[in-house]
Amino acid sequence: MIFRLPALALVLAGALVVAPAASGAMLSTDTRCYQETQEVVLNGTGYTPMSTVTVSLDSALLGTAQTDAGGAFQRKFATPVLPGGRREADYVLGATDTVNTATTRYRATKVFADFSPSSGDPTLLRVRFSVFGFGLAHPRARVYLHYVRRSTGKVRRTILLGRTRGTCGVIRDAKERRLFPFTPQRGTWILQFDTVKRYTRATSKRTTPWVRKPVEVFTRGD
Repeated sequence: MIFRLPALALVLAGALVVAPAASGAMLSTDTRCYQETQEVVLNGTGYTPMSTVTVSLDSALLGTAQTDAGGAFQRKFATPVLPGGRREADYVLGATDTVNTATTRYRATKVFADFSPSSGDPTLLRVRFSVFGFGLAHPRARVYLHYVRRSTGKVRRTILLGRTRGTCGVIRDAKERRLFPFTPQRGTWILQFDTVKRYTRATSKRTTPWVRKPVEVFTRGD
């Protein structure tokens, strides 16, 4: 599931500015955290006017950019796909015109939700829930879990998992809880992790993070 942030949300999220070099050059990104493969907008100021700036990502060459008459430039690129198993990563951007140098950092995340352990009798299973990337649109977002019967499309219950923490929005359950806070009927249930308290079926048109996970419930002896 790819979650696309609206442009307005990116602007409101706030710029990240880190450690200008002694030369006075500065770098900033247009938001504090990005979903993997999302476009990053890098802005630089304080460089030599009308010069070529070399841009790097984690010390690897990313490309070049031209400064304007005021010594400013902008460079856009897609943040990398996170390696398998990684939910978040921290990246270092650098830019130099050989005279002026500056660096800045940004974080990237997957929009991800799951529970562990993932096997066992769903009617008895006790799990720890975890979510990542649910703070992309709103810091300290509340995350809800909707229990939906797939055969009817109706929500049976909604619980609050908690508020996200960190730059990109993470929740890690500190203690185990029942996978189902009620006795579920046999069949397929959809667990929809959401930042919206009132349940509606999430689709690609949604502009807030969500993850839907199916869970099969069988009667004893099946």
